Amino acid sequence: MNTILSKDEKIQKLQKQLKEKEWDIQQLKKENTNLQEVVEKLSRLLNIFCNPHTPPSKQMLNQKRNKDKICKKLGAPPGHRGATRITPKPTSTKLHTLEKCPQCGGKIRKSSEILKRIIEEIPQQYPAEITEHFMQTGICERCGNVVAESDLPEEGDFGKNMLSHVTLLRFEDRLPIRKVVGSLKRQHNIKVTHTTVLDITRRVSNKLRVKYEQITYELKRAPFVHIDQTDIKVGGVTYQLWVFVTQSCTLFIIRKAGYIDVMKTVLGKNYKGILIGDGLETYRQYTDLIQRCWAHLLRESADIAEKHKSAKVLHEKLKKLFEKVNNVTNEDPPDKRQKLYNKCIAEMTQLIDYANSYKELRKFAVKLSHGLKHWFTKILYPFIDATNNRAERALREFVVLRKIIGTLRNKKGTDIVETILTMIATWKQRGLDAFSIMRASI
Repeated sequence: MNTILSKDEKIQKLQKQLKEKEWDIQQLKKENTNLQEVVEKLSRLLNIFCNPHTPPSKQMLNQKRNKDKICKKLGAPPGHRGATRITPKPTSTKLHTLEKCPQCGGKIRKSSEILKRIIEEIPQQYPAEITEHFMQTGICERCGNVVAESDLPEEGDFGKNMLSHVTLLRFEDRLPIRKVVGSLKRQHNIKVTHTTVLDITRRVSNKLRVKYEQITYELKRAPFVHIDQTDIKVGGVTYQLWVFVTQSCTLFIIRKAGYIDVMKTVLGKNYKGILIGDGLETYRQYTDLIQRCWAHLLRESADIAEKHKSAKVLHEKLKKLFEKVNNVTNEDPPDKRQKLYNKCIAEMTQLIDYANSYKELRKFAVKLSHGLKHWFTKILYPFIDATNNRAERALREFVVLRKIIGTLRNKKGTDIVETILTMIATWKQRGLDAFSIMRASI
């Protein structure tokens, strides 16, 4: 039996339904707000690992899989001449003889045939030499002082080989302190504590500090310098580690000071050379003679081209511009280079106008515009690079070490790291043996 509702009852029923709908809408709005916050947080996190400047080691989330790529056969191509390691000359000989057969135990009758193999081996354990040194003293006839002379380290009970070996284990081989301790015990039967390893690196750092200061002086006179920086924690506070790379030296410096103050401290207030780096505003505040890194620019344009069709043409034009810049050499006459410079400026201006005509490219257009005269400095000065790869490669060594050490505790730690990293990188850059030079320096 159908119930006939009065007018008031219908109104009450509709009001109740309306309230229920309003409550549902409010709940949906809250859920939507919460989801937007989650999406925003995830987007920020994802952008850390999926942006055009993310190093390859962190690009796991951004790897592309080309399904249409033809799989090639593994191994060397046909006709490839293999490289075989040269067999070294033996330093000793050893004769192996048998008295009984290893299979049945029967007596062995010697034959005239002798099998030969050359084996390289390291000693099972090479114990450290412990030497007691006696130093003859004498009295100077001129000043009357009692003097003694030796080539031993001024501090501690470890020799130069030990000091150099431990330092290179820590900073060249990038071993954690506990691994350094274990390596010394296994290879040389030397027992040291974690504190001793740290103290050894401090002693070496103090001895190398004079050479470190010499490199800072050389840097000021260099015709160009590559610059990059990254963060490092010192006592829980964020510091910046800077790297400066020239043709013949590499300098690491850790500072909490402002960026412009670091530039003036390292390069001086009136540096006459060319800076090669990314788009850090500090560089433009410091000097107008800059070469912006094309590797950064092309990575970013490639990333935008994947997201927007309008950027594909822009990316291809930028690649052609980079080829023109990168192919300039010192053999090209100055007037020809000046014409090419003006032509490239005009082409870049057209690309900026093109990017400004698309909403999704306007932010990138601002980047192109801000560095307009800094993209083509190499054309006028062909002896420099158009990318900042030198500094990025040098900084990569520290980034790996940072993952191991985690943080530095105080200024003593920063002095050790910047000094030893600087000297090792500079020696390698000059083709020198780090162990020999370090041993001679301490």
